[in-house]
Amino acid sequence: MQTNEEKRKDINFAIVGLGGIGNTHAISAYMANMTLNLPYNLNLVKTVTRKPSGFSINGVTNTQSLEEVLEDKNIDFIDICTPNDSHGDIVRKAILYKKPVYCEKPLSSSYYEAVEMAEAVKEAGIKNAVALIYRFVPSISLIINEINEGTIGEIIDFKIKLYHKGYLNPNKKDVWRTSSASGGGALLDLGIHLVDIIQATLGNIEKVNCSSRIFFENRTNVDEISNCNLYLENGIRGNLEVSRIFADSEESTSFVIYGTKGSIRMSSHKADSIEIYDFNKNMTFIKSAKGMDKILRYYGPSAAGFFYDSHKAGLVNFANMISGINVDGNITADFEEAAKSQRVIEACYKSSRENREVNINEIKYR
Repeated sequence: MQTNEEKRKDINFAIVGLGGIGNTHAISAYMANMTLNLPYNLNLVKTVTRKPSGFSINGVTNTQSLEEVLEDKNIDFIDICTPNDSHGDIVRKAILYKKPVYCEKPLSSSYYEAVEMAEAVKEAGIKNAVALIYRFVPSISLIINEINEGTIGEIIDFKIKLYHKGYLNPNKKDVWRTSSASGGGALLDLGIHLVDIIQATLGNIEKVNCSSRIFFENRTNVDEISNCNLYLENGIRGNLEVSRIFADSEESTSFVIYGTKGSIRMSSHKADSIEIYDFNKNMTFIKSAKGMDKILRYYGPSAAGFFYDSHKAGLVNFANMISGINVDGNITADFEEAAKSQRVIEACYKSSRENREVNINEIKYR
């Protein structure tokens, strides 16, 4: 007798918003079918875009109508890739049609709307996930394993950084990401990833002390650089820094954790391994995820670098959830978890505005 997984040949989805990140999701889904041994085809069948004739993907129908997509019973989920301030309205419409939702980060440009969205999908019983893709990077899983093993002893401190350079380009002036209403600054755009993986690897953040600034004041009204001291509930403390205007030959995310027995270091440019320094032996060794099927089950063979591979993993894991495949040890962030991380970001912005330390509990929804 065939199982449901064996009967199912396709998981169909639609992308809402065909800008840069929408194209990334489309490519990532294509890569998933090519590089992973999936028990289904992950098919992009429709896109919702303001310019249906502006871009063509073979086998995909472009439309301006969100309702057309939501009414289509052959579409298993929608993938929201629009500006942040539009996510809420799209999710509320999806709920009316009982359509599962995969949403780009952050959940909303407003923390308070993010909480409302999380509550709404939970109450409606709608399957949901947010593209906090660093959860799928193999080096993050390796870090969690080593911390659980006590490899570097008691954690003393950590440093995590994510630098981009794209907004050095003067043509980025007045785009949606430079507006506090539709986008949010470097801290919300990039820092949401870092807050999420800090809480996934080290523990919940209790209080923050943050400083944000704008260098190109004629281009934007949101932070271009943010530096935050973070204090975790378990006593660990560390530092987070993000920028959209720091230029370097490589745009990488780095995460270093310092302990009483040594340190662990990861870089997004070596996403399948970590570097461990043993203080007592005064030696460094590399630990790789290669051959670790459990860690690589969503990530698969790297084809285009961690960015596409991580998006691929996020989409595949959500498709697995939709198809009912066993997702033991599921690491996808749902709306509730994404709103939890956004609460920390809200506290960071409050800290920067008021030039003081802020406890996360100060950020009240009601």
